[in-house]
Amino acid sequence: MQPGASVRAACRRPAAPPRGFTLIEILVVVVIIAVLTTAALLSVGTLGKDRGLEDEGDRYTDVAAAVTEQAQLEGRDFGIYFGPASYEVLVYVLRHQRWESVPDDRLYARRELPAGVLPTLEIEGKVLLLDREQTDAERVPQLQFFSSGDVAPYRLTLSRDGTDSKWLLEGRADGTLQVTRPGSAP
Repeated sequence: MQPGASVRAACRRPAAPPRGFTLIEILVVVVIIAVLTTAALLSVGTLGKDRGLEDEGDRYTDVAAAVTEQAQLEGRDFGIYFGPASYEVLVYVLRHQRWESVPDDRLYARRELPAGVLPTLEIEGKVLLLDREQTDAERVPQLQFFSSGDVAPYRLTLSRDGTDSKWLLEGRADGTLQVTRPGSAP
């Protein structure tokens, strides 16, 4: 034996196992990627639709149709008050001589618009400023639905800040509503 051979043999390390990933590790990564991709597709929607804007347009359409019908059925005047990022259905209470919230009704409760969705309201050709929230005593609905079925013609645009995506809702004097969805011709 050569001198120092035993020292060299003692310093040798055992051979390292082959490097690589196990099948389990690869499957875990694939599942994580699939979950993240699914979440991204659901939040954006198919073909780039703005799901939040679409849902809010549908919800407002339902509220306006219900208010028009309820005003005629009950013989009371209803209205929709718009704030800078919200809207709420109000009813005119003769006993108090003022507009008040509709109690215990989820459809008519105050509705905050999703982040980035901006309302623009135009009544009889005039754009209204919706830049500040009013106190309960000051609140008078910008849109009023009378028991006779009449309503002042209006245009409500719901748009997403920073995009071209928008909903156009046109209320006619007879209480009907014309909806122009994002991506369709106005």
